Amino acid sequence: MILEKIKTPFNFIIFGASGDLAKLKIFPSIYELALQKRFPKQYRIYGYARTPMSNKQFRAHFKRNVKANVDKLIYNEVILNELLDHVFYQQGQYDQKKDFEAFSQKLREEKWSQKATHLAFFAIPPIAFKPIVKHLAGIQKEIGGDLKLMLEKPFGNDLKSAKALFKFVRTYFEKEDLFLIDHYLGKAAVRSIFPLRYNNAILNLLLKGEVISNIQITAMEKAGVDERIGFFEEVGIIKDMVQSHLLQILALLTMSLPVHQAPHSIQREKVDVIASLRLDNQKDIVLGQYKSYKAQKGVKKSSRTPTFAAMRCFIDSSEWYDVPIYIRAGKKLSHKHTYVVVEFKKPPYIDKNLESNKLIIELYPKEKIQIKLINDIGKEVPQYSELISEESLACHGDDCLPPYASLILDALLERRNSFLTIDEILASWHFIDEVNTCIKKKKVQMNQYKKDSEGPLQQSQLTEMDHNTWYDAKHL
Repeated sequence: MILEKIKTPFNFIIFGASGDLAKLKIFPSIYELALQKRFPKQYRIYGYARTPMSNKQFRAHFKRNVKANVDKLIYNEVILNELLDHVFYQQGQYDQKKDFEAFSQKLREEKWSQKATHLAFFAIPPIAFKPIVKHLAGIQKEIGGDLKLMLEKPFGNDLKSAKALFKFVRTYFEKEDLFLIDHYLGKAAVRSIFPLRYNNAILNLLLKGEVISNIQITAMEKAGVDERIGFFEEVGIIKDMVQSHLLQILALLTMSLPVHQAPHSIQREKVDVIASLRLDNQKDIVLGQYKSYKAQKGVKKSSRTPTFAAMRCFIDSSEWYDVPIYIRAGKKLSHKHTYVVVEFKKPPYIDKNLESNKLIIELYPKEKIQIKLINDIGKEVPQYSELISEESLACHGDDCLPPYASLILDALLERRNSFLTIDEILASWHFIDEVNTCIKKKKVQMNQYKKDSEGPLQQSQLTEMDHNTWYDAKHL
């Protein structure tokens, strides 16, 4: 297999280079791209942060975190040391013009055979975006070449703030200069949903509202909030997981298929789904908080931040009329598991006790797609068993990349299929704002649940409204 490679010289700039996202995800992703020899001969990786460090210290920091966070089977000291020759550091404040001017001078020192592309990754909270955007725009002409921004989720904190932030960014940069990230769209299994639907007519015959009983999207996490407590106390599980990650999966699964695979065609159809989501009333929401949450430092004793949320919603369209969609996500649960279940309607003439047919897409721990059918294995007396057909959705081979590496490669190659548009972001915030307004006005109950459990028992009320049950993940 011939790997896609970046041919143009580039500078990749990581704002927030001393933070957790950079250490845990971005540095290892850059290493894996280097390991696969995806980079051109001329490129530089710059870390930019407020922490004082020399180039030598930053390279040691970079190396230490790559070694700690990549699989031992793919760790190659020679490749990493070669990569480090391209790694540099710029200490500076995010709101100081003089620091960006000094950085601009450093970028202009390079004498490369072609004009370089500049890609800036914002591995920082949205509250710090504005000064960096402004100062990058100020040095854009000086450094020459293209300057693109990769803006990490969350983009804003609600509909109003997302609109304001986008208006600010657009004051300095064009839409075409922005890559808006949801790292779930870099996952191999999520990236496979659209091509699976696009290339397989039989799958699209199944994914019709008229034959579907319900759709379930579940994201269970065994870990708690831990060091993210400050961030999590501000956003909660709904904004952290549902607002983009799980709504994107839902959109990819239920959107109308465009004729062409152009990014704007796919993104337009996703917007239509997300903008059509409807939550009827407070009975469609169940909230939970694990019992030890308030005992953590930095959490108010009066905190109503949910660490678990389940909801029942609908897509307001004729195709999906009256098909309930159940979404749930939570922390400190019995195990880590992310999956989608499409449950099909039963024919009216079959035994009501039989299991229904299901299409299951598992995203974690395994990446696979399953179709569950019912088979009669009896002779004189009917005896039924499940007939399961499954196939892996995991990437195999030397060309596989982790989510952030895939997204960085896409951005450097100017591929936009796996990035968000502002319309998708605003549509999702509109729905989430309605959910949170309902929670606040109707004073939705906060249910306590034990760690290592399945979450609050009240979640079963959502599926019982439609005579359904949550799919038991132990069957996967």
